[in-house]
Amino acid sequence: MFVPLLASGAQSQKAVKPMTPPAGAFAAGTTARDLSPMMATPPAAFAWAYPVAPVNMPHPDPTATFTAQGADPSMKLTMRQVGDAFSPPDWFPKEHAPLPQIVAHGRAPHVPACTLCHLPNGNGHPESASISGLTTPYIVEQMYAFRDGERTNIRAPAMIEMALDISEQELRAAAAYYANIPKSQQKWIRVVESSRAPASHVGAGGARFFDKGTKTIPVPQDMIYEVAESEQVELRNAHVGFVDYVPTGSLAKGRIVAMGNHGLMRTCGSCHGDDYRGHEDAPRIAGRGAYYLIRQLADMRSGVRKGAALGKMKEIIGKLSDADIINVAAYMASRSP
Repeated sequence: MFVPLLASGAQSQKAVKPMTPPAGAFAAGTTARDLSPMMATPPAAFAWAYPVAPVNMPHPDPTATFTAQGADPSMKLTMRQVGDAFSPPDWFPKEHAPLPQIVAHGRAPHVPACTLCHLPNGNGHPESASISGLTTPYIVEQMYAFRDGERTNIRAPAMIEMALDISEQELRAAAAYYANIPKSQQKWIRVVESSRAPASHVGAGGARFFDKGTKTIPVPQDMIYEVAESEQVELRNAHVGFVDYVPTGSLAKGRIVAMGNHGLMRTCGSCHGDDYRGHEDAPRIAGRGAYYLIRQLADMRSGVRKGAALGKMKEIIGKLSDADIINVAAYMASRSP
């Protein structure tokens, strides 16, 4: 039921152009689905970090209504309403600043509401990105990158469709809203370092959910399990985040990578700040989900993310092994945002 959206990445040094969609970009009714064939496939080593919903999933009763846990019990929605691209639910309207129109409702037909995937708190789900607390210039430039073909991956079609149609005013209103979300509201990921994790499965929206029962499964050194804390995420409940089960020893190894990997590269803090909370054109990487961080590093290494916007990441990405990427992503996910 989820629409994949992203809006984050690496450091930028390029001068950007205002949003001016090419003439006739949607003359033939182009949609995200039409853009899908141009998307790259996931790298084999990290295919598990690009989960997609299983084919032929059972659909809930279209007449059944639901209320998010903790929300006003009088607010009842069907799953169709929960997934409405131009009016997704805002279960807790008193907990955030007023939503700009483009954030709350988007603009049909090519610009869905930002909250559809990033939620009113900006923390998003594994199919999208945590954009809370990123700077306005950084968010704006990533949309330029989607528009200009510098960000294309398996989850990017909807963002590209948006970037080709959103106005400069709409974009900056959305970016300013998410940039101003307080740090106290940005914690979304719980990290558990362990050799085993509760059994889970991929379900709606490409998210992982816990299986029923007490069965556990191994956490191998070359994989992370990012699992919804509860099935409430299907209702876009902004109170329910995710837990990353990371390999034993990965946090200590990830800290070494972040500190320069024994002198093989510059430290992550040299661009993202000593607390990894970012600044101006370098994004916050502390407290962001491991799956998202892994996908960005893998996409940079494969060349799917390209252009001057990568900045100094070009010097680093070729020096990271698969294990380095997993370990540093686990470490950053464990940090306070």
